[in-house]
Amino acid sequence: MIKSFKLLYFLLLFLNYFAANSQATFDSSFEKAASVYSKLIDINSHIYNGSEYIDYDHRITGNPFFESSYFTDGSIVFDGILYPHVNMFYDILHDDVVIKNYNDTALILVKEKISAFNYLNHHFVQLVADSLEKGLENNVFYDVLYNGNTKLFARRKKEIIEKISTQYSESFFTEKTEYFLYNKSYYPVSDKKSILNALKDKKSVLIRFLHQNKIRFRKNKEAAMIKMVAYYDSLNKQK
Repeated sequence: MIKSFKLLYFLLLFLNYFAANSQATFDSSFEKAASVYSKLIDINSHIYNGSEYIDYDHRITGNPFFESSYFTDGSIVFDGILYPHVNMFYDILHDDVVIKNYNDTALILVKEKISAFNYLNHHFVQLVADSLEKGLENNVFYDVLYNGNTKLFARRKKEIIEKISTQYSESFFTEKTEYFLYNKSYYPVSDKKSILNALKDKKSVLIRFLHQNKIRFRKNKEAAMIKMVAYYDSLNKQK
């Protein structure tokens, strides 16, 4: 928005030069400039559609955000339009995408209009679930961890935990991640056993792959899952 105002300002300065010499020329040029400016405003203002973000209680230890508590450059597909270079953060306590408004305040975007967004090298999408998909939710965002014929998603969450004793009380944010694998249908997965069951047609080969490559779930469960799914896809391509 600020860039658009600057554009109009310089256009007007430039056009004022012609105003003293030819009123007709000025009127015609101004109409064209105003038309261009109007189109820019229409395009850029469309995404600024939502409600004011209310900051969290800073007495709670930690924060409700995904990876960063500051506005960071990202991109958003909002109402079918891609908006690159958007200052944003992601509140995973409430699953809200928040952008910097015209006046530098924080604005919660209308979730139903967001189909995907890129943020801090992560790609988030909304998935369409039906009543048969265990644990999968509609109108929430999922982090795409692997996107082949087989797919792996993460649901990023934070919760507020309260500890109360006779001497003091304490509240803090704790992070939780749920994983879902897509292989013709969606499966909730949480450990080596569950992901092997979801990919059971190659179970023995995957076990050997994990052993030979010394892949340990305890060390990094998410990375291990991604490697398993990618290897499973590679096996199917070899058919």
